Amino acid sequence: MQTLDLFMRWLHIFSVITAVGSAIFMLFVLLPSLASLRNEDKATISKNITDRARIWIHIAITGILISGLYNLHKVWSKTVFPYGFIFMLKLVLALVVFMVAILLTSSSPQRAAFQANRKTWLTLNVGLAAIIVALSAFLRFLH
Repeated sequence: MQTLDLFMRWLHIFSVITAVGSAIFMLFVLLPSLASLRNEDKATISKNITDRARIWIHIAITGILISGLYNLHKVWSKTVFPYGFIFMLKLVLALVVFMVAILLTSSSPQRAAFQANRKTWLTLNVGLAAIIVALSAFLRFLH
């Protein structure tokens, strides 16, 4: 059982690193690097990166959900009063982050208008991710 606990903890942390790291890379490295390129080159690079990122974002979200539910099940009975409220806030923020990440990496033409504001949405996701990590640290302190 300890092996499963350890694996789930690793899966959760690794999945969060993958998801948040992807958003940070895109916001602070990729978008500024694309700014100096021609529109055709930007489109080609963006499509190639989005196709690859979509796979990793979906895997990361799946890992976060599976391991997060497992970890919650393990600690729920040992928590103190504000844990449930803070956890629900964290969950709602995480669902927003997941939704934005999925929409940004969607290949659907209907998402083009959303993706046109990529910098704004990535900034939101990085900011929310920072808040979620802070809430996670506080929740860890409560149990």
